[in-house]
Amino acid sequence: MEGINWIEKQAKFYRNLALTGRYQAVIHLEDEEDETFWDYQLQTIKPGRYRYLYFSKSDDGKDTRGCEQCLKFRPYLTARFFICIDSDLRLLRGETEFSAKNFIAQTYAYSWENHLCEASHLNERMKLIQPETDFDMQAFLTSFSRIVYKPLLYLIRYGADSRLNQLWNVSKFNACIPLQPKRADLADNGKAYLKTVQSLFEAATGGLTEEPANPNGILIPENAYLHIQGHQLYKLILHIGTLLCKGTGIAFRTDILDKGLHTTGYDEIEMLQNDLKAIWDN
Repeated sequence: MEGINWIEKQAKFYRNLALTGRYQAVIHLEDEEDETFWDYQLQTIKPGRYRYLYFSKSDDGKDTRGCEQCLKFRPYLTARFFICIDSDLRLLRGETEFSAKNFIAQTYAYSWENHLCEASHLNERMKLIQPETDFDMQAFLTSFSRIVYKPLLYLIRYGADSRLNQLWNVSKFNACIPLQPKRADLADNGKAYLKTVQSLFEAATGGLTEEPANPNGILIPENAYLHIQGHQLYKLILHIGTLLCKGTGIAFRTDILDKGLHTTGYDEIEMLQNDLKAIWDN
């Protein structure tokens, strides 16, 4: 098997599969858990049958998952065979080569989980399903977002240099966000918890001497929360929502959080939708 270009060989097969299998398209995802989100988005644009790939063979012939594996197919993508990936921090770093014109759809948030936590939709659903709560998710997330904004700018700046990255990185950033606040800390829309988070970030970044990165037009204080690691944000909101719904008979995760799929209402999801439309128009 020496000399086989596994990526090119698979790409040719998947492009043909879209036609022979009568699929709208064959789409390579980072993992199986991504399918629900991306299928919801695609069915809004062009309803029909899609074939989703959760892994493919790497250069050495081994089954491999993840964003980097998806990106190996970049030279061979078409409107019939394209990839859907999480943006991670690439957008904030100014990396623009991952675009619809190259048949790449992305989340425009760190990951698709962040979209489930979008403040306005989440708050609306919370008020609808659990009207007894006096906790305002939108107010909480807006305040939280403003706190993480500058540390995120530092993260972009320090992540661009291997030496600086040892001083400020994703692990240290995440350590400033406790994921299991106590119920008492959620009074007054999480005022005590937010104060703790702000203090942790101030202590962690106080000794950083390099200037933070300049915003590139994408990151603003109001949307910064959508650009922290999705699993971190999701776990935090899941914990808070579960505390707020305790004793009500409402399962926050299944009744509220995981049903928060939408296609309009804020810039990040609308840019994603526009990219999917552009891929079909390519």
